[in-house]
Amino acid sequence: MPLSRHGRRQHVPCLPFSSSLPLPLPKLVPLLVFVLAGAVTVLYRLLRPWPSLDAELGQDVEGGDRESRMLDLPAFEDVIRYERALPQHQRQRVESESGHEKGKQQNRYLYFAGEASETGWNNVLQEQLLNTHLAYLANRAYVFRPHIARAHPPFPDTLPNGTRHMLKIPMNAFVAGPTGGGDWGPGANDAPRAISKEWWDDVCQEGEVLDLSAPVVNAELGLSGADSETTGQDRIVSWARKLREVDAECVRVVDGAPFDFLFLTTDQVPTIWPSYGDSPTLTEFAWSPLITRAVARNFALLSPQPVPPALLPLGYLTSLSPSSPLQADDTASSPRRFDAYIPLRIDAAPIRGLLALHVRRGDYATHCPRLAQWKQPYNAWNLFGQLDFRASGLFPPLPDRFDVPEGLSYEEAMQLHCFPDVDTIVEKVRNVVNSYRWQHKITSVYVSTDGTPSWVETLVARLRGAGFERVTTTLDLQTSRDEKAVGQAVDMAISTAAQVFIGNGWSSLTSNVVQFRLAGGREPHSIRFW
Repeated sequence: MPLSRHGRRQHVPCLPFSSSLPLPLPKLVPLLVFVLAGAVTVLYRLLRPWPSLDAELGQDVEGGDRESRMLDLPAFEDVIRYERALPQHQRQRVESESGHEKGKQQNRYLYFAGEASETGWNNVLQEQLLNTHLAYLANRAYVFRPHIARAHPPFPDTLPNGTRHMLKIPMNAFVAGPTGGGDWGPGANDAPRAISKEWWDDVCQEGEVLDLSAPVVNAELGLSGADSETTGQDRIVSWARKLREVDAECVRVVDGAPFDFLFLTTDQVPTIWPSYGDSPTLTEFAWSPLITRAVARNFALLSPQPVPPALLPLGYLTSLSPSSPLQADDTASSPRRFDAYIPLRIDAAPIRGLLALHVRRGDYATHCPRLAQWKQPYNAWNLFGQLDFRASGLFPPLPDRFDVPEGLSYEEAMQLHCFPDVDTIVEKVRNVVNSYRWQHKITSVYVSTDGTPSWVETLVARLRGAGFERVTTTLDLQTSRDEKAVGQAVDMAISTAAQVFIGNGWSSLTSNVVQFRLAGGREPHSIRFW
């Protein structure tokens, strides 16, 4: 598939200034200087993409705000500049295409003020992707905003006075594609491109915004209440119809969201797949250049194969060996520029011979028993293996599902699958590798984990003892400070690109990898659970 335009570098037009004018008379010099200075000031005010971005973000683009500098938090200057340069954030272009011109459709925006913010990033991403799809169906521009690392901060964020100063991570540090303001791909480019929250604040004045209360709309559409038998597909279709009927240019959803955290923990989510799975929200999804750069730098740890074209920086025309100059001129301490890489698409060819494992430790030691008490089903897209979804023929038939074997309690069975020990992990890996005649022999393993170094060392030794030529973990990756801040996404990009993946059915990270693998064309049998 040809690369979509959102993967190419944006060039902001600038005015050429000529130095070939004849030297003016001495008396005219002050006047000309004054006129030129005034003209430059006017042009700057007219042409700058957004007059108030720094104030809206609460930081300078150069180096971040004062508190972030005190904590040595990443500032993501290059990512912020990239977002500022998106074509939908150029005032002249927006005004020339606005509805004020005859025959043009007015700009229509959709901002979810109640979008998840208190949960981890993968829970947030699940909601953002569904909101992007809803905005697409409603023919409105989705409004994205930076992720505030409230839960699981990647770096210490407590100031000397004891207050937290939470890291703000721009959307395009994580992702590219429609959710981050990229184009919608072939056949869908008439759809309005997503805008940033800062641009929304500039073009949607408070008095012009129509607020829609999520609980009120849900009640109006018959989507709430204990007696409601509506599916997730009913929900997204009804909301899209409602939003299409609204005339207001700027619509803000308040008091919650259509796809909140509680909805995402139900078995209604997979029913959205028939309209969502092949939508450009997913098919045009790609990892940001920041993520792509991290995967490219560490490719030699993942595979003995040459670096694939999808991971080569701009200017490299042929595939390179693992000992290529990629490692010489791109290091964690001195990485290439953000725009040196084309975003890694989820439909790029898989990394041959690589098995990726998602092994949760950390808070799952206590979280899994709680999930067992609640009888919590698999998370979102991980449910495709359940019998009712498989029987319908409408959904990808994942091989694994959660059953309670005879002789075990629900809690005991769930512990084996939600928090497997080293023996269980190695046994599952052997079974998966030997249960299918894979196109390419599985020789390498990548372990995405938050386990302690000593526990990870034990697991790695056992996997190497099982015959794998190379075993790499999250702890081995060489990443810059910016890349460490989005480390979960680096893990997910590798897991999406791997030939085979085994994950945790109750994990939202695993669930997101599942949807990306399926939308990217990976076979269902290449997706397994503990």
